[in-house]
Order: sequence, then structure tokens, then C-alpha cells
Amino acid sequence: MTFHGEARHDHPPVPRESRRRPLKRPGWGIARLLTYVLSVAIHALTAAILVAAVVILVNWYDTVQGWLVGGGLAAIALWLRPRTIRPPKHAVTISRTEAPTMFEVADRIAEKVGASPVTTIHLHDLLFRCAHVRIGVRREPTLVIGLPLLVASTPRERAAMLGVAFAHDVAGDPARGPLVRSALDTAAAWRRSLLDVRVDRYSMPDDPVVALFAPAFPAERMGSQIIGKLAGWVLGSPLFLAEFALTRLVSGQSRLAVHHADQVAARAVSSQAVIEYLDALTMAEIRLTPILSAVRRGETLGGIREAVLNRNADHDMRRDASVAKRTWRDLEPPTALRAALLEASEAEEGSVGLDRGESDRIDAELERHLTRSLRELSQIT
Repeated sequence: MTFHGEARHDHPPVPRESRRRPLKRPGWGIARLLTYVLSVAIHALTAAILVAAVVILVNWYDTVQGWLVGGGLAAIALWLRPRTIRPPKHAVTISRTEAPTMFEVADRIAEKVGASPVTTIHLHDLLFRCAHVRIGVRREPTLVIGLPLLVASTPRERAAMLGVAFAHDVAGDPARGPLVRSALDTAAAWRRSLLDVRVDRYSMPDDPVVALFAPAFPAERMGSQIIGKLAGWVLGSPLFLAEFALTRLVSGQSRLAVHHADQVAARAVSSQAVIEYLDALTMAEIRLTPILSAVRRGETLGGIREAVLNRNADHDMRRDASVAKRTWRDLEPPTALRAALLEASEAEEGSVGLDRGESDRIDAELERHLTRSLRELSQIT
């Protein structure tokens, strides 16, 4: 398993108009209106396919062709239906009785930020991040916490971790809403199914192998490949353009919302705490390498946590200013840019935090989960 943490000496440039000026919460405008219009149009296509399936099945129910075509269209519409967010796979759910201190601290920071308190916390053994998500049809507020991040964080960084996660829920990011998020997922599904068919290699002369998604299977005729690729491009190109346009519309609003969320978290906790937390995300590999080495040497969780707490501050270390690995589908800005922008702003300073005693109690409550996570990481890295 690898983590993004490659670093450079230079800090990312901060936009001149953003220096020393708090960023406002993104609101309504032309971009927001077009975002919702395009999202509705993408979902309307799925609804049209479903309506066509019903019409065909009603009018040609007594023919095999009617059932084949209608059933196929119904299956496509079902596959492209809007979906709610589900808990990540292999995540472990903890209750308030199992981790009262964790929930108490989360409730306190959520109140300061202005977000709804979470009903559930999910722990994941392999994630180096923390996210506030809305789960299910009822959109219940939920925290997903990566245990490696929890192990590698100081008490102040843990407070900032919760502050940033809760701030994202109140930052006005359209990508977090069910309409836009599901539209992005649907457009991506169309692109993958229609455009991700390509000739990767030849197993023998004039015998191409076509890769679809990842598995490879031999093609029987070159002509069928050409027809399939042309049909995919004819049908998929407009949908690809719709996804590209929607992503570009959303990305600017999402990035502004993320920067605003960082400032909201700074007003709740402190700017320095949030900057240190963002640096921890940027330098994940640097943070995890000594921890995993200690696990392989057989050190206990208590010893590892003591080393983390006594670690010299690394917020002034090299930050990753590279965006080489980023694509047009990335909605959030680089964490190094977020930290630099927060340093340059005049965000109000907060005072709600997490002391050493509370942090130690969280470690005790989650000891078996933290130990399991370190064991899993040491085996696969």
C-alpha cells in the first residue's frame, strides 16, 4: 500500500487575490444553477431509458424481442439509478458506549463548527484520512476515520481532523449533495462502460486482445471491435462531454468550499492545528514509515503513541507542491495548497481542542482497533 507524501522544498503558490482575505462560503450563481441543470439532465436520461423500457414491455409483452429489448433497457436504468452513500467496505462501526470519549469530543467540535453531531463512527484499517459523510436514504451524519491517521496524529491534529471533517458538511459544497454526487457517478458509469474498451496488445498476429475495465478476453473478429469502438464513441462522447462539463462546473465550487471549510475549522480549533493536520495528510508516508518500522520491531501501541507525541513538529518540513498526479476529475485542491492558503489568510482563531488526557482515553477505547490496523498495514506494505 502506498500513500501520497512525495515532497518538494517550495511551497505552492497562493493566489494573490486570496491572500489575507477570508474566503466566503460558495453560494448561488450561474455556475451553481448550471450544475443543477446538468445534473438533472443526466438523471433525466436514466429516467427516459426506464420509461422506454416500460413502454416496450407494455406494448410488446407478447414477443421475445420486446422482453429482450425492454428488459435490457430496464437493467441499464437500474444499473444507472442514483445511489446513496454506503459505509466503506471492511469498516468497523463503533457505538457511543464503546467509545464515549471519542463521541464526546466529536460532539463538542461539531457544535463549535455548527454541524450536526454524528450518529455513527466507522473505523477503517487502511485509510489515512477522516471524512464526514451522509449515509443512506435518511442521510445520517457519519464519521469515517482512518485508523492509521489516528495513530499518527497528535491530540491537536486529532482536534483539527474532526474540525475539518465537520466543516466540510457546512461549507456549501454541491458535490456533497445527493443530486450532483449521483449525477457525477452516473456520468462516470456511462464513460467507463462505453469508452473504456481499448486494444492493449496482440497475443498473436491479427489476433487483438481487448481489455474491458481490467479483465482481458480474446476478440473473434477485428470488424466487431471497430464497430463496437465506433458505437461506444458515438454514444459515449456526448456523455463524456456532459461529465467533463459537470466536473469542471463542480470543481471550482468544491475547491472554494474546501478552502472555506479549512477556515471554519480554524475558527473552531486553531489555524496552527489545522495547518499541522493538513501537513500530516500531505506527508502521510513520512508519518507512517517510522510507525510501521516500530510495529515490525515489535513495539507496543503505547510506545508508538509516545513516540508520536514526542515527535518534533514537522509542519515546517517539505511540502508536496506537485500536482503531476492530479487529473481533471479531482474536485478537491492539493492539501499543501490548502495549508499554504490557510497560512496566508486571516482566519479567526478557535480554542476548542483535545487535551492529552482525552487523547489517551481515546487510545484506550480504540486500542484493539488501532492494534489491528497497525498489524494489517505492516503485512501489506
